[in-house]
Amino acid sequence: MVVEAGSLDRYYRGMPFSRRDLFRGAMQRGQDAAARLISGKSGAGHSHGKVHAGDLSLVLLQRPPGAVAEGQFLAACTRCGDCAAACPPKAIVLAGENYGPQRAGTPLINAAENACVMCTDLPCIAACEPGVLQYELPVNMAEVSVHEGGCLAWQGEACRVCHDACPVDGALPLDAGDRPRIDPAVCTGCGTCLQVCPVGSDGIQFEPAQSRPFYPLD
Repeated sequence: MVVEAGSLDRYYRGMPFSRRDLFRGAMQRGQDAAARLISGKSGAGHSHGKVHAGDLSLVLLQRPPGAVAEGQFLAACTRCGDCAAACPPKAIVLAGENYGPQRAGTPLINAAENACVMCTDLPCIAACEPGVLQYELPVNMAEVSVHEGGCLAWQGEACRVCHDACPVDGALPLDAGDRPRIDPAVCTGCGTCLQVCPVGSDGIQFEPAQSRPFYPLD
């Protein structure tokens, strides 16, 4: 494991805002995300078409690391929930009926609320009996970038929370002005930066992977 319970506390120390402020921000981000879904926008500002309140059937989903192509994933996943049970931070949850009949019961990650922490042993993959999660496949889960127009550090405020919390070495370096940038060649799209960012999707642009490789299953 790379993260223990409560270990993110150290990233909040010395910041120009309190941990309570961060949780208030997270609550506001949840309300904002709901509003974006109703209007047909994702958290990264990309349109997915008009959806009804509570209907998430058209929203791109962040799958756990090592996931096969989406069509193959939906066909082979048994909805057993073993990957979610094996996830130490409980970041993996099962899709509800509002995600559509084909996707209901399949595992997903809502990074804004509880991001993947990139466990070194990836127990979710080991627990997946049908093989829709594979060690041999890339662990990239999303495309992520820093929105310079909303990021506090890029607005001149002292903030490096995303850099300090990132579980992947070299994925979120700081430039000479202590401003974060994401290296797409290293970033896995775990979403930790989105979860801890005080301004949420205003500072971190996050889009779940739109395509993943096919993998031959037994």
